[in-house]
Amino acid sequence: MQMQEQTTDPTRFKGALAVVKLSGKALADEERLVALFKSLKDAPVVFVHGGGVEVDELFLKLHLEVKKQDGLRVSPKEQIPYISAALCGMCNKRLQSLALSAGHKALGLLCSDGGSLMVSQLDPKLGQVGAVECGQGAFLNTLLQEGFTPLLATLCFDPQGIMYNVNADDAALGVARTLGAPLYYISDVPGVLNAQGELIPTLDEHSAHALIADGTIAGGMVVKVKSALQAASLLKRRVCIASYKEQDLGAKILKQSPVGTVF
Repeated sequence: MQMQEQTTDPTRFKGALAVVKLSGKALADEERLVALFKSLKDAPVVFVHGGGVEVDELFLKLHLEVKKQDGLRVSPKEQIPYISAALCGMCNKRLQSLALSAGHKALGLLCSDGGSLMVSQLDPKLGQVGAVECGQGAFLNTLLQEGFTPLLATLCFDPQGIMYNVNADDAALGVARTLGAPLYYISDVPGVLNAQGELIPTLDEHSAHALIADGTIAGGMVVKVKSALQAASLLKRRVCIASYKEQDLGAKILKQSPVGTVF
């Protein structure tokens, strides 16, 4: 059952409320991440992160099978402790360390903590991979109002205490819907590029699907674009795909200025 979305009162904060999804490639550039954290100090921002690269590296060291289906990691029950170790341990705590060094009151959490997201099994064939729905915004709102910066790993518990691995884009969208906040997908790409390699500043559903059909948008960018289109439709707010290398990225997020490709 989908719960009522709750919106944080923006007058309580310096800057505008935002949800920022950090890709695995963004996590690798600690210098720029610290700069981003510093630029968003004292701002009401919730960070959501995955960590597929770190999970793959851990699996390789432990000689565990990496299996994916339709872009989702197949997550059998026996692999969940290792996925959790990579996402909650290595990725989340490294991010928390960087955010603390930049002056944030940073808290490393799961996306489901405080009922922020609800989760159920997506498909038994995928194992413990979760489908998420909006939860209650009270917990995250309270943290933000007290000046904390939530850093959310994309794992969720269901009401029975079963842990699920959740696609990071889906989790970020769920958090943005719960808070009624704009969403920024931050990766290593400046946005969506045209056939000449130039940034496309804005995209709607019609033009995006046309570019997918003619092959201009291809590979991993197809997944990003479809996620952004869905997010814009559900949020009824601006959604951006941008790079962590973007000049003055933090300031643009604070002002909710256009950045990268806007949907």
